[in-house]
Amino acid sequence: MLYNSFLTFQRNSSITTQKQLFTEIKNTFTIEFWAKPEIPHELKKELSSGISTINNERFVIVPVFGAYGDGDGSRAGVGISVGTNGVSIYEHTINHLPPTLVYDAPINGWTHIAVVYANKKPTLYINGKFTKTGKVSRKKTVVPSGVFAGMKDLGFYVGGLNEIRIWNTARMHDEIQKYMSRTLTGNEPSLYGYWKLNEGSGIIAHDSTMNKNNGNIEGGEWNFRSLQNKRTPKKDMNILFTFFVPSGGIETLNRQRFNALTQKQINCHFLYSQNGLGLQNKINTSIFITNNDDEIKAIILKGNYDAIVVASDLRLLQTIKNFGYQGILIYENQGLGFNKEYANNYLQSHKTIIDKNCDAILYPKTPHLIQAFETYFPGKKKYCFHNCFNTDDFKYQIQPKKANPIIGWVGRLEENKNWRDFLTIGSKLIHKKPSIKLWMFEDNTLSTQEERVAFERKINELNLRNHLTMYVNQPHNKMAEYFSIIGDSGGFLCSTSKVEGFGYAVLEAMVCRCPVLSTDSDGVRSFIKHNETGKFYDQGNINQAVLEGNELLTNIPLREEIRRKAVKHIETHFSPGKYSENFINMIQDLKNANH
Repeated sequence: MLYNSFLTFQRNSSITTQKQLFTEIKNTFTIEFWAKPEIPHELKKELSSGISTINNERFVIVPVFGAYGDGDGSRAGVGISVGTNGVSIYEHTINHLPPTLVYDAPINGWTHIAVVYANKKPTLYINGKFTKTGKVSRKKTVVPSGVFAGMKDLGFYVGGLNEIRIWNTARMHDEIQKYMSRTLTGNEPSLYGYWKLNEGSGIIAHDSTMNKNNGNIEGGEWNFRSLQNKRTPKKDMNILFTFFVPSGGIETLNRQRFNALTQKQINCHFLYSQNGLGLQNKINTSIFITNNDDEIKAIILKGNYDAIVVASDLRLLQTIKNFGYQGILIYENQGLGFNKEYANNYLQSHKTIIDKNCDAILYPKTPHLIQAFETYFPGKKKYCFHNCFNTDDFKYQIQPKKANPIIGWVGRLEENKNWRDFLTIGSKLIHKKPSIKLWMFEDNTLSTQEERVAFERKINELNLRNHLTMYVNQPHNKMAEYFSIIGDSGGFLCSTSKVEGFGYAVLEAMVCRCPVLSTDSDGVRSFIKHNETGKFYDQGNINQAVLEGNELLTNIPLREEIRRKAVKHIETHFSPGKYSENFINMIQDLKNANH
């Protein structure tokens, strides 16, 4: 790194120069830059041809589609993905997206990376040292790209970035070493593009060469280092999150915040009092299943946790406090009861237990929760911020299009999820359009026999058997596929819940371009703006639901506008980076209060 100011990127950010492809530079060139990655990228097997699935790549240089502009599929755009676990070089054109060089090794702190192409063959240098040579391109020409830090559907870089240089020659080893830590004038022979990224403010990344291929900065943030360039080493923090069962919204939240907080040197462990199907969604950390107090005490003693976040379980909250636990103890609530009156009654009845046994209360920006906690805990430390969602990992997928529109539903067969209204709404819409199919996704381990009997009876009563498909206990990573199919079929997700604390299923559908019709169930107000990012109907008003649902099925311009705006809204307001910042600030604030 050469400057005191630099750009950082936290997904969904990019720099786009005036030329997306530098097509006049062919087969022999050099790309170099300083990078400080914050998260790993996905490492694949080296290939010289074919299409590699892109998941979690972190492109400092985007492999822009080589046929861009003139349709020349014999030309491939070159991209460079950088993570804390190494570097990958990709080429991209028609039916061609292989990683031609993959370097698997830690990248720590600010690192100089240079990729030299000589006659279509890439060579990688790290901090001025030869590292590896990749495979020769099979395409007629390869060219450098003019989009930096990421592109939707290919992947976004996360970390710091400085001093991007593109040369129209293959730089020699000694040239790379000699000049990598020097500022250039911009007039050096063979220097084609030079973006210092040291402006410190503004939305333009200036090209210091005579070519003036300036770039527009979208979403990057300017940062500054101290002149002494000193860093205070970060101390790993240990956090234990607890809940009753790994299922539903909190299981999703736990996976999401594990991924977010892990990037900030926070070790997250999870304790559930009973088994659940959510455990099929693997994450690489310690997950404990027990309701035995002695075992729980042993887990806490061994874990040396800075904080324990207890979701909803008041018995466990009291138990941990009675152990004599000296760390920060937080009571978390992501949803409360079957209706708002129940929430108020519950908190009023259990106010003393909550107040006595925790240091603070945590809850999402759900209006009825905000009002209830402000009412019953006016003097208690409270923290209220949005949950997070990683739209890089769970997103829209192109799937074969279904011939008939599909209306989906996600939940458990229980009173609050209100499956009866869904079946009734579906029946009335099918009466208008008989080709409609209903897809219901449920966890069948969390329903009573009585509820299931009533469910089967209702299906028969409404004559829905031939229209309904049940998807039971689906792994989470399959849901992006299902939501994408529903959205592209011309259908929508129908959420009939009476009360939602947050509503992850609604959020997940939205990021997969699946429109949502929902009850105004409070917890989804953070996602849905009526006729902008989704649609609302009044709970119990079946006729209104049918009218709104029919408009989603038939008003194509409105439907497409809702799909587009929904994705943008989630990407903007529920980022993992923002959640990590809020969570760390909460822990630090509580530590300061305890001293």
